[in-house]
Amino acid sequence: MNLSDMLSYADISQLSSIAKQYGCECNGHSKHELIQAILVNVQRKEVITQSIDRLQLEELRFLNFLLFENLKAYSLEDLLALLQQCRFDINVQEKTIEAAAVAASGKQRTKRRKKIDEQVVPEPREMIARFKSQGWLFNGHSGHERYMFHVPSDFKLRYRQHLLAIMQRQIDYCESPATAIDESGKLVQDMKMMLDYIQKHEPNAAADGVIHRRAVLQLNEASSIKEELPGKGAWKFGYGKGFGELPERLTLIYDYLWSKRLIHLDEDRIKLKEPDLLSESDAEEMKAMIVHWMKRYRTPIPNIRALVYWLIMLSSSWCSLASIERVLLPYIKPYYFDSASDVLHKRLVKPLKHFGMLQTAEHTEAGVMLQASSFGKRMLQELYP
Repeated sequence: MNLSDMLSYADISQLSSIAKQYGCECNGHSKHELIQAILVNVQRKEVITQSIDRLQLEELRFLNFLLFENLKAYSLEDLLALLQQCRFDINVQEKTIEAAAVAASGKQRTKRRKKIDEQVVPEPREMIARFKSQGWLFNGHSGHERYMFHVPSDFKLRYRQHLLAIMQRQIDYCESPATAIDESGKLVQDMKMMLDYIQKHEPNAAADGVIHRRAVLQLNEASSIKEELPGKGAWKFGYGKGFGELPERLTLIYDYLWSKRLIHLDEDRIKLKEPDLLSESDAEEMKAMIVHWMKRYRTPIPNIRALVYWLIMLSSSWCSLASIERVLLPYIKPYYFDSASDVLHKRLVKPLKHFGMLQTAEHTEAGVMLQASSFGKRMLQELYP
């Protein structure tokens, strides 16, 4: 439902709270007047900008979750769990931001850290109450729905657009490079190669279903893009079947094939379930792989939906990766041995590049540059209706 629909179901106390929040001048005893005054005020650009500017970092992270989650309704426990994901050490994160933000002066960084340290972070239930008073969260209106929370559909779209405009002003956009790297179509090509290899050789595998190193070497050699193999001490959890054993790009393929049960372990060998497994077009197969990847990486990167959206939208034209890093790092939670910067570079940008959603290039001054491909923009429209 849109905001106007949810306001019509809200009780007079919530309407009065929202009207007070936005400084509406109207008859506080008339539900109709309250709704009309709220609708006029909340859609003004300056009001939206002020609302965003007043948010603390954890509130911005929470807002990002709400703008991109697919859930139609949230229980209180759902919201508290999301808020828990927004709470990670700001001071540690600030050190990571400092390393990326080389353009900022030391004095500015000191002031910013001091300002963040002095903020009093609201308690989770208090934050939920604030979002209700902003008109961003509403309870249902009947039966069990009264205990559930809903986010207005038009609010999501409106605030995505405003946050995007704010972020874009901080991005360093560049001229188009002479040459660029575009991996479109290569991952599906190598997935077919891997299936063909498994059908012909039925490689040996360990009890957990990961193929032996000899087969990994042969697959990497046959791949359209060669990668460095993981070392013996590489960690092996969080990012799918074969992570830490196969090169990262081949892990994307192997985990997809295993999870979709296109391949399986038969005694000590990996075999195909049946021949001619890929009946979809290459584009549809790639979309299925991207959807699977976003679900698989949701545990280490809980807000992956928001981060993928921002990466593609912010790189609508050529821009520096360093500037995107400055903007997005405050929203990225480190995961075990991955710093926030590692998560951005290795677990988001690289896979999106392998999927053909991002193109990359090198610039003598800006360093690594990014641009969303036409395929990436099309996928975004399909994945974020």
